[in-house]
Amino acid sequence: MIIPEELATRIVTTAMSVVHRNVNIMNRDGMIIATGHPHRYKTFHKGAKDAVEKAMTIEIYPAEVALYPGALQGVNLPIVLEDQIVGVVGVFGDPEEVRDTGRLVKMITELILERELLHQESRSKERLREQFIDLSLWQTGPDVPAKIKRIAKNLGIDMTLPRTVVILGVSKWIEHSFSEYGESEFVLERATEIIVKQLTDTGLLSEQDITVMINETLFIIKAFSVATDARQSVQEWGERLMNSVQQYTKEWTACGVGAVVSSVAGYPASYRHAEYCLKQCSAAQPFRNIYERDLLVNFAMNEAMTSSVCLAAKQVAGSFCRDSSLKSETKNTIQALLANDLDLNRTADFLHIHRNTLIYRIRRLKDETGLDPVHSLNDAIVCKMLLVATGNCISETDKERLII
Repeated sequence: MIIPEELATRIVTTAMSVVHRNVNIMNRDGMIIATGHPHRYKTFHKGAKDAVEKAMTIEIYPAEVALYPGALQGVNLPIVLEDQIVGVVGVFGDPEEVRDTGRLVKMITELILERELLHQESRSKERLREQFIDLSLWQTGPDVPAKIKRIAKNLGIDMTLPRTVVILGVSKWIEHSFSEYGESEFVLERATEIIVKQLTDTGLLSEQDITVMINETLFIIKAFSVATDARQSVQEWGERLMNSVQQYTKEWTACGVGAVVSSVAGYPASYRHAEYCLKQCSAAQPFRNIYERDLLVNFAMNEAMTSSVCLAAKQVAGSFCRDSSLKSETKNTIQALLANDLDLNRTADFLHIHRNTLIYRIRRLKDETGLDPVHSLNDAIVCKMLLVATGNCISETDKERLII
């Protein structure tokens, strides 16, 4: 490690506030890179050079100063990091008086450098995780798979494991930290570390999982065992996750989970699943996953309606939006029919209407659109699609009555 001069200056300032003596930090070539004596900055220090070459502490007494060009009396101790000498720290004064002080400053310096090294490694891994998420979820192109493989290798990620995309809203956790310690980038970074550590300590995250915080949302690419049942594994993991979340914050936290896929090519699809599921979360159902049958069907319909299918469906749906009375009554009737598996008696009870009234509405639907969902599965599917296609036509009152 090469000691950055900015970091060396911070160390000197910190050490001098503790020992109240001049402190120098020299690089491996014996050049002073930080000092309490500005006029000595970038000058050569023979005592430091000897300390590096001999791998030992060099003590310079007042009578010996002439033997060490650029040096003053004091102690000069090698700075050791990961069994390598990376520089020298010097403390001014008679060696008999400052020997213990020098050892203290050396310890402070090495602790700060060790922390900085760990932070650099952490930031490097964090940048790799961010690149992995960005490339695997949102980027396309022929070079993407190769880049992902290189990043996975650096992170020690086994790409053969099946994975799912998880989106967890952690704004409540962040707000809790801000209320405790104030709003700052440092607090946000520390809060992220705490969240990930808690999930890791409870066994919810492993070394094979990729986690990245973006705008108070935690993105997780979660790995599962090859032999596990995907649907059951996701549900059990989600239940454990929500239990862990509830221990930290009493307010509900939304979490959406996509399908488990076998390769990185499936990550974008799993992400779309998770994003859709997250939007369907509520206080009553804070955890949603794509394996929920109704959610899966609705997602499939939404996907279909974003394609050319939408053009054809909207031609049929035209009358739904043109006639306000038909719009409200017909949509509510279709929603009730589908929610009650097309059973006329159950649907009539649900709508609090007579069975004959329901039959009249169904006939009217057939007259207006040609669709007969009770007697045709294909027509029932088209009706489901129409509800998606005409979502923007539904009034706020109708939206509150949505049951699908």
